[in-house]
Amino acid sequence: MKEQTKVRFSPEISDRLFFLEFLKAISITSVVSYHAIFVPRSTFIINNGILETLFAPFRFCVPVFLTISFLLFERQIAQSSIQSKLPLLKKRLIRLVIPTLFWFTVATGLKIINGNSHTEIINAILKGEIFTGAYYLLIVLQLMPIFILIRNWLNQPKNIFVTITIQGLVFLSTYATICGFFGNQILAFLVEMERPLIIYWFVYIALGIYIYKNFSWIENKSRSLSKTNKILIICCTAAIMAIEYKILTSLLDTLRPFDYAAFSCILSVPAMFICFASIKENDLPSPAVKITKLLSKYSLGIFCINGILAQIFLSIGTKIFSQANFSLSQIIAIKIIGWIILLTISLLLSMLLKRMGLKRVVC
Repeated sequence: MKEQTKVRFSPEISDRLFFLEFLKAISITSVVSYHAIFVPRSTFIINNGILETLFAPFRFCVPVFLTISFLLFERQIAQSSIQSKLPLLKKRLIRLVIPTLFWFTVATGLKIINGNSHTEIINAILKGEIFTGAYYLLIVLQLMPIFILIRNWLNQPKNIFVTITIQGLVFLSTYATICGFFGNQILAFLVEMERPLIIYWFVYIALGIYIYKNFSWIENKSRSLSKTNKILIICCTAAIMAIEYKILTSLLDTLRPFDYAAFSCILSVPAMFICFASIKENDLPSPAVKITKLLSKYSLGIFCINGILAQIFLSIGTKIFSQANFSLSQIIAIKIIGWIILLTISLLLSMLLKRMGLKRVVC
C-alpha cells in the first residue's frame, strides 16, 4: 500500500480526536477489570484458568494504550516546526516522569506504613509492581527514547513489517522458553525481569507510527465496514485471544510476566482501530459521550489510583476471605462488582485531585 504522507484527521469540537478518546475509555475500563478481584487467588484457584480465558479479550487494553501513546507522539513531531526531536522528547519524558514519581512515592509510602522492607520496596519498584500496573509507566519511559532513535527507520513501510516480524519471533521464542526448549535458566531470567522488559513491547512503536501515517485509509476502511462486519472482527479477535490465553494458562501456573507476550495482543490493535476509527460523537448517546470523555481525560489517574486501591482492597479481602472457596459464578460476580466500584472510586478521586491542583498526575 502506498504510504500516505498527508494525514487527514477529521475536525472535532476539541483538539482531542473522539475515536482516540473512545479507545482510551474502553481500554482504561478493561485495565480496571484485571485489578478488580479483592480476594486471594487461592479462594478460586480451581476456576482461575477459566476466568483468565473468559477475560482474555480485554487484554487489548495495554497494547492499544501504547499504540495511542506513540501515535500521538508521532503526530506531535510531524506537526512541530522544531527540527531537533530532543526538546519534544524531553517535554514528553517530563510529562511522564512527574506522575510516575508522584504515584511511585505514594505507593512506596503505603508500603513503608505496611511494614515492607527496603529490599522488597526497591524490588517492587524495579519490577513495576510497587502498585498494580506500575510496569506500564516504566515501559513507556523506556520506549520513548527508542521511538526517537528508530522513528526515521520506521518511516519505511517495509520496516514496519520487519519490526512486527521480529516481535513475532520474540513471542515465538518466549513460547519455546516456556515449553522448556532453552532450559530453565532463561525462563528464570525472564520471570525475574518481569513485565517492564521491553522485548515484549517494541512492536507498538511501529504500530503507532503506521496507524498515524495511514489513518485516512484506516478511517475510510472503518467507515465502509458494516456494523455486522465490525462485530464479526471483534468476536473473531476475542476468540483468538481466548484460545491463545487458554494455551498459555495450560503451560503456566500464573501468566505473569507473560500476560502480553501473545500474538493476539498484536492482532488486537489493528482490529480495534479498524472497527472504531470512524466513530463520532453523534454515533453515541449524549450520556455515553460524557462518560467516554471523562474516562479518557482521567485515564492516567484512573490507571494509577486503581492500581494502588486494588492492592489495599486485596489486602483487606485476604484477611477476611482467606479461608473461603468461591465458585465460578461467585468469583465472576465478585469481579464485576469490584470492577464497577474500583472504576467509580478511581474516577472520582482523579477528579478530586485535579480540583486540588494536581492535574499533571491524573490527566
